[in-house]
Amino acid sequence: MMKIIVLFFMLLVSFVSAKDEYKYDISLVGMSMDYREYDDNGQILDSEKSDFTQMIGVEFGLTYLLDSANANYSQFDFSVLLLSGQTDYVGAYLAGGGGYGSLLGKTNNNITNLALDYLYNIKLDDKLYLFTGAAFGYREWERALSANQIETYSWAYLEPKIGMNYLYKQINIEAKAGYKYGVNPTMTATGIGDKFKLGSANTLNVSLALAYKIATHSELFCEYIYENQIISKSNIVFASDGNGYVEPDSEANNQYIKFGVAFKY
Repeated sequence: MMKIIVLFFMLLVSFVSAKDEYKYDISLVGMSMDYREYDDNGQILDSEKSDFTQMIGVEFGLTYLLDSANANYSQFDFSVLLLSGQTDYVGAYLAGGGGYGSLLGKTNNNITNLALDYLYNIKLDDKLYLFTGAAFGYREWERALSANQIETYSWAYLEPKIGMNYLYKQINIEAKAGYKYGVNPTMTATGIGDKFKLGSANTLNVSLALAYKIATHSELFCEYIYENQIISKSNIVFASDGNGYVEPDSEANNQYIKFGVAFKY
């Protein structure tokens, strides 16, 4: 799946390189994670938390504007988000009955998200645009609780989205919302050969961005994103020792803050 999206990116780059209306951007990203797993009775099993300084990364973006001189126009966006860092783990010992909170630790995380968007912009007046569209993407989260216990969640997704842009002099304010529907979500775990087939992996997200034009072809921007991610319980997977394992239900309430610069030509 990732190879397909990278191919889309290469095709997009070759297409826009001969065009006038495109922009590229780079941003520093901080992520605040609040992830929790639950048993069948809704009781918490373990959790991962971080603040914006613990999970840090970068995002690269490329946008092509088609017929942008018209009142209504289309655009294609491609983005690559790379994050890594540690989260604070709270769990329980499997033996001894200590309960949630009896086990504390650190988890090493690596997150990759690739997305290819198509948006259609509708001019409502000289300052206000409404846009709607959809994205096709891929997400992967490597969660290393220890050197011998590494879990990797991955799925493709489809995301319908809607939003608006408000232009005022050198300032552009953008608000948008989307719903990512996970396609074939799976998880792999160290020591277990078969993949866990997750029941679902869907994410609701909203964002608010502010961009300030500092020159004819460049702008500074910042963006805040909130997402609510729900992963449903997996099937039972048997390890070589004959024991059966299940990936439980989970919910994540994550936040992102981005600061970057964009160049438009």
